Order: sequence, then structure tokens, then C-alpha cells
Amino acid sequence: MPPAITVVGLGPGERGARTIAAQRALDAAQRILLRTLVHPGIEDLRADPRVTACDDLYETSQTFDEVYSSIVERIIALALSGPLVYAVPGHPSFGERTVDLLRRKAQEAALDLELLPAVSALDVIAATTGIDPFASELQLLDGVLLSRLAERDPFAGGRLGIYPYRPCLISQVYAPEVASAVKLALTRVYPDDHPVEVLRSVGIPSREERQHCALFELDRQHVDHLTSVYVPPMAPLEAHRSPATLAQIVARLRAPAGCPWDRAQTHASLRNALIEEAYEAVDAIDAGDPGNLAEELGDLVLQAALHAQIAEEAGEFTFEDVLEQVSTKLLRRHPHVFGDEFASTPSDVVKTWNQVKAEERRARGETVPIVDKTERLPRSMPALTRATRVLRAERPVAAPGEPSSTDDFGEQLLNVVARTVASGRDPESELDRALRCHLAKAGHCDGSPSPAASEEMNRS
Repeated sequence: MPPAITVVGLGPGERGARTIAAQRALDAAQRILLRTLVHPGIEDLRADPRVTACDDLYETSQTFDEVYSSIVERIIALALSGPLVYAVPGHPSFGERTVDLLRRKAQEAALDLELLPAVSALDVIAATTGIDPFASELQLLDGVLLSRLAERDPFAGGRLGIYPYRPCLISQVYAPEVASAVKLALTRVYPDDHPVEVLRSVGIPSREERQHCALFELDRQHVDHLTSVYVPPMAPLEAHRSPATLAQIVARLRAPAGCPWDRAQTHASLRNALIEEAYEAVDAIDAGDPGNLAEELGDLVLQAALHAQIAEEAGEFTFEDVLEQVSTKLLRRHPHVFGDEFASTPSDVVKTWNQVKAEERRARGETVPIVDKTERLPRSMPALTRATRVLRAERPVAAPGEPSSTDDFGEQLLNVVARTVASGRDPESELDRALRCHLAKAGHCDGSPSPAASEEMNRS
């Protein structure tokens, strides 16, 4: 008994590209269902009385998901009344969503399914362009899926998954809006002027076209249902938008033939730089300067990469370990986003966060509860900031007693900080405001320190 459903691929173009097995299945079929008549090289099937097509479903459905679902329902209904050959363009397993869905639905309907391999668009593109998919480590992407990623912007971060040091081939760039979305998605990784090649009707000699352009010009090119886009790889250290490039740069700076200054650094020597870079990022936030903020955040990421490289050389941990730590922590501490928990307000989130942190402490064997949460504040936190956090945790704020002597400036300062916190103000902001006023009264209207003060800071 023949299988209830035989899926054949019609190849990427001309009839001569069909496999012998596919042609035999078509010749012996009682009924043939084509996914679409929009395909070259099927002149022999268009007038065949055994053939019907699904193009009408494209007209009556609102989305492609609805189209594919309707096509599969039609296939199952026909196969229940007798053997059916279902024919699709190209290879049945290359970008053919109806086949993926059909595998599941046929199993549910207890229908035998046979899938016959075919020549794919990748085969003829490799032959035409000379690209070896294996030797070049070619990445295969779907233009429709990239379009969906672009629609999620600005919440599509991390989903692209392109390694720019390897070439990419993007299929199904069948319409201008898909080309535009693909362009936007790729610019997260590649520069606007990165060269790309638009491939149309490859494998059909009378229609084949190859057009080179810059990435930003991609949506200005003519595209159709037989269009793919080839993105060549970037040279080492040129993919400036890739985290892998930063890791390579830092490793090279630290290598034996690298930079003498970078090679001399240690965790301890970079300690103050890490703090200073964080402060500069905060300055950019306070200034409302997104361009400068991007630069300063880059300096912070550089510090993380340097520390990770130093640790890797010592056999302690790697940059990937750093990424794993923060990723697993975020997933673990947000069960209301990535799990089954529910949190509708910020206070709910804080409660869940604290519960997860308590579980983490128990897992580490920390059985003694932390009575004073301020004990967990970083010891390296500036004293004024630390005092503010400690005093704010007290309800009500407990003002320290009178200084034991007029020379105990620490107690006097703590008393002032306590009164400031109790009044609902931020000591850091108040001190900054007073310092700026002081400098303005001294004639430094721009808030910059005097030459003498600058010299003192430089010495420190």
C-alpha cells in the first residue's frame, strides 16, 4: 500500500532539476495537490486534470499562519479519502512550514507520510556562487522570521543570533516589506554600508540575476518569491557591533605581544577605574545625554571584559561564565516573567525577588538570617551613600546622640546625614548642590573646581 501522503519537492526552478524519485511519484499519483502555482518549471502540471492547488487559500486568509493551517487541513481531508501527492517548491524540508505542520497533523490523523528529498535553492545557489556551505560555515536564515524579529523591536535584543564572522544566506525575501525588515534586523549586527548580494531566480538561466548593493540599500532592490540575500562575512576585528569582537580585542591586548599597559593590569589595579567608569555613566544619565551614555556603558562593558580576561588567564573564570551567572540569576529571580509566578505591581516583584534571594542563601548553606539587611551593602560603597542607605532602612530614622567631643567629626557628619534623611532629602544631592553653590560664590559659575582644588584632586 502506498503512503496516504507523499510529499515531493519540485526543485528550485526548471523541471530538469526534479529528482527521479519525485518525477516517478508525480507520474504514478492519482491526485496531486500543489501548494502554489506560482513557481517556474511546472508547465506540465498546470493543465494536468489530477492537479489542484492551494492558491485560493492565500486570498481568503488573513495571515500566513492561517494559510498554512488551511493548506494542511485540506491535505488531511483529501488524504483521508485516498493516497495523495503533495508537491511544494524547492526541498520539502527547507523553509516549508506546511510540511512541519503536516508531520504533526498526519500523525494525529494516523496517516502514513513519506517525504522525498529534492534539489533545494541552497544547492543551486552554492553551485552558482561557489559558496561551500560547510567549509564557509554558512548560516541559513529565514527572511520571514527576521521580519517578525524586526516587528518586536525594541524588544528583539539577543534574538537575532547571527555570528558576523560567518556568511549568511537569507531566504524568502519575497516582498519589499520583508526586505526592509531584514535590513533593519541586520543593522543590529552589521554596519549600514556592509556589502550584500541579492540573488533572484538562481538556477533558472533565462531569469537569473545577481545584484550587489550596500545593506542600507537592500529595500530599494527588486525582490520576488525567488529572492534570497547573501551576506558575506566580516573580517576579524571589524564586526564592532558583536560582543565576540570585544572579547577578541581584550584578549589580544592582554596577549604576550599585546599592549604593555593592559598586560600589567590586575583586578586590584583596575578597581578604581571600574568605579570611575560607573560614575561617568551616571553623569551621562544625569545629563540626559544618550549618545554619551552609550559610550560610557561601553567603557563599563570593557571593564567587565578586562576582568574576565584576567580571570581566564589565572584559570578562575571566563567571560562566558560572567554571562551565565547574570543570565541564570535574572531568570531565577523573575519567575513572574519566565515561570509560573504572578506579580502585577512593583511591590509584588520586590516580594518575589526577596523570596528567591532567601532561597539562594539557604542553597548556599547560609542558615543564619540576616537581621540587618544593610550588612549586605558593599563595603566599598562611598561612606555617605552607605550611611544614607543604612539610615533610610531605619523606621523612624534614629538620630545619633550628641558627639562625645567636638573633635569627633565623624559623629557630627553622621548626625547631619541622619537629620537630612529624616527630612526626606538625599544627602548626596544636598551636598552636591551646596558644593556647586560654594563654587559659584567663589567665582566658578560653571561648577568646576578652582585651579588649586584641581591640583589637589590630581595629587590624590
